Amino acid sequence: MGKNVFRFLFLFTIVIAGSYMIHMGIINTFLLERNINIIKLSYVFNSAFTFVFTIVILVLSKKFKDQLGFIFMAGSLIKIGVFMAVSKLNDFEISKNVFLDFFIAYLICLILEVYYVSKILNSTK
Repeated sequence: MGKNVFRFLFLFTIVIAGSYMIHMGIINTFLLERNINIIKLSYVFNSAFTFVFTIVILVLSKKFKDQLGFIFMAGSLIKIGVFMAVSKLNDFEISKNVFLDFFIAYLICLILEVYYVSKILNSTK
């Protein structure tokens, strides 16, 4: 299990760091008006939540292998809800641009979650 966690963490760190640099590069290149704080919050929040959530699924995969899909869907819903609550507590305005900045980080993390959880599900069968 430790080897799987390390492999996931390594892949995850490379992809998230690369996406963040590309995202910020596009914003700087095209001089887009964006709230940089919400982008940083989005990447940090999604990264932390995805890492912890994937580890939880890895731990629960032995005991709840038939319910992992439901746990995954509930976790995705919780992630969006918690992010919206955190952004409201920090007085970030949720406009279309802010949602897009959140959604880019969310989508990247979701793709990595789906890939890794599908590997976990295939290995439990």
